Amino acid sequence: MAMPAKIAGRPQRRAHVRPAPKLGGKRERTRKNMLDAAFGLIGNEKGLTVRIEEICAAADISRGTFYNYFTSLEELFEVLAIELSHDLNRALVLTFDETQSHAEGANAAIQHYLNYARRDPAWAWAMVHLSAFGPSFGAEAWDACYRSIEKGIEAGEFDVPNATVGRDLMTGTVLATVRTTLRGGRSQPRVIAHHVLRALGVRDARAKEVVDSPLPDIVDPK
Repeated sequence: MAMPAKIAGRPQRRAHVRPAPKLGGKRERTRKNMLDAAFGLIGNEKGLTVRIEEICAAADISRGTFYNYFTSLEELFEVLAIELSHDLNRALVLTFDETQSHAEGANAAIQHYLNYARRDPAWAWAMVHLSAFGPSFGAEAWDACYRSIEKGIEAGEFDVPNATVGRDLMTGTVLATVRTTLRGGRSQPRVIAHHVLRALGVRDARAKEVVDSPLPDIVDPK
């Protein structure tokens, strides 16, 4: 699949994210340059405290130009989180659809996210920092996880009070594991997936069977 190239923590006001404008020529290049600059600044261990002035300097634009594209730093971060994870999220949703069960789909999502984070530390640091300002792994992943957990509950595969609890179990554990891996901890995607499935109410024998099976390839979105 075409992975992104460069591209809930504490309660905060959710910014209104304007749809990505259909820009052409110079305006589109400027917008991309701003997002690339933000990624370059936030995609490392010390990237949590990035300021608008730093993004403007890295993108070689004025503060006024920044506000021609984004109403706030929070809005830029929400857009960046979606851009960073869109292709991966779309492919994982399609992979969910190809699997035989919701447990298998959840396992695929967990392991693929953790494997991708291990392969691309800059992407992983960016997602960790962006998750401090909004939904874990971006609004798209947040919503997709909720819907998948909800379907698993309806199908009788997951035994949690509601999809919100299941989503928080899954995204919170994956995000914490990404942080551990970035700080030198051992990456154990199968172990994490097994225990998340257990937390979602999947029987131990079934959870072990799922995580020990060959991991399905990510479906390439066309």
